[in-house]
Amino acid sequence: MSESITQQSMTNELEAARAEIILLAKKLEQSHQAYERLRHQLQDLLRYRFGKRSERYINPENPQIDFFANALQEIPIPADDKAALKVQPQRRKKKVRDTSQYPREIVVIPVSDEDKVCSCGCQKTVIRHEIKELFDYQPAVFRIIEQQREVVACPKGCQASLQTAPAPLQVLPKTKATESLLANIVVSKMHHRQPLYHLEKYVTAVGVSRETMARWIIQLVEPLQPLFNLMKDEIIDYDIASIDATTLQVLKEPGRPAEKKSYVYCIRGGPPDRSVVLYGYNHSAHKQFVDHWLEDFQGVIHMDADPFFNLLLEDEQVSPSFCNAHARRKFESVMKQAKKQGLAHEAVRFYKKLYRIERQAKESGMNPEARHQLRQQESRPIMEAFKGWLDQHYPLTVPKSPLGRAFAYCINHWEGLTQFLKEGRLEIDNNLTEQQIKPLVIARKNFMFANSMNGAHALCLHFSLIRTALLHGLDPYQYYTAILKAAPHCRTVEDYEKLLPWNIILET
Repeated sequence: MSESITQQSMTNELEAARAEIILLAKKLEQSHQAYERLRHQLQDLLRYRFGKRSERYINPENPQIDFFANALQEIPIPADDKAALKVQPQRRKKKVRDTSQYPREIVVIPVSDEDKVCSCGCQKTVIRHEIKELFDYQPAVFRIIEQQREVVACPKGCQASLQTAPAPLQVLPKTKATESLLANIVVSKMHHRQPLYHLEKYVTAVGVSRETMARWIIQLVEPLQPLFNLMKDEIIDYDIASIDATTLQVLKEPGRPAEKKSYVYCIRGGPPDRSVVLYGYNHSAHKQFVDHWLEDFQGVIHMDADPFFNLLLEDEQVSPSFCNAHARRKFESVMKQAKKQGLAHEAVRFYKKLYRIERQAKESGMNPEARHQLRQQESRPIMEAFKGWLDQHYPLTVPKSPLGRAFAYCINHWEGLTQFLKEGRLEIDNNLTEQQIKPLVIARKNFMFANSMNGAHALCLHFSLIRTALLHGLDPYQYYTAILKAAPHCRTVEDYEKLLPWNIILET
């Protein structure tokens, strides 16, 4: 009896020890996963701070193959011709700059009088000119425009005969700045990324402080707001748009600490001949802000899978086209830190094939119909194979690891990631919108923050007008000078429509 009790006791102790070992193993595995997550984050931060950020994939086992891959495909090489095996690298074509929009001064450099006489005694004639173009720069010139308004009166002293010429309309009537100076301040800050404390050093001759310039920038919002509204209508009325966001620090927001970050949203859209880039500032309730901004939109929106857009996607009239660059980036981050080739490398290879097809369509200048057909023939089979590969290997990954999250991101958002296959006008990613956010991010590194909410709204409006003007090949300074001169004379919607970047005719 005592022997059976002893055996039972030993069995219980063994079971308890086994359970404790299993529990310790689970804790060890959890600690290992936590360690790997922290190591991944640290490596990401070190790479972001000190390393290369290129997302281009090169096979580490044979990095030289892809370098000549395109050349070998384009140049047929006879097997018996050894000379043909020496593939000559393609020379980059010299970029021809269009200088027609610049004022031109022609300087003729004559031949000396001695060289104009031929050895036979005849006078030589000019048969042509050797031409060389030089870019010249003239520093900005500040001047005072003195307006002298005539005052007339009857020499006989008739009553009520005194008459003063009316003052010309100005976009900011109570300021002493011309439209050219205002345009220069706005474009210098927004486009050339010059903080106002830098600009202050250049305009001290006319006594303009940074506080005054900031006030002018904000005051210009009201007369230019109709242009912003008309451009927003172009986005809402078209069936394809895109959206992305970046942070902005605004110091004076009611009920919020100064260090709390707000967001600036970049929204692209409109037909190809009336394409628009707009920016919108918001500090709270981001889901409601995005949903309200695109309230009447119906169609497809390029985006990433950010929770800010969840409320927008509840609308049955809106379909997401998720960014494949975001999905690829998650695998690429794991791949860069891997000690040997694995699943992340395979995922990036799928995307490499897809982006090679996109590059082919772009370089060939395909229209949307041709690009759609190309994607059906080549991209769709790759995406189908990629989906099967994801489903096969996802169970083998640790769910909360960076690799497991990369797999989960693709699987959970697969329908949106394949949206680009349905329409040739859609892009495979949202990189075009990210490119439009980048100028704001670079400028933000210089001016760092907005002081007030009105300043943040002004920042977004001016960026919208400038970036849209650039999309249509306009010089931002010339465009701003023109619309600031014309805005006081606008009385109807048609008047403002004439000032939109695709309608305006700038004076040369």
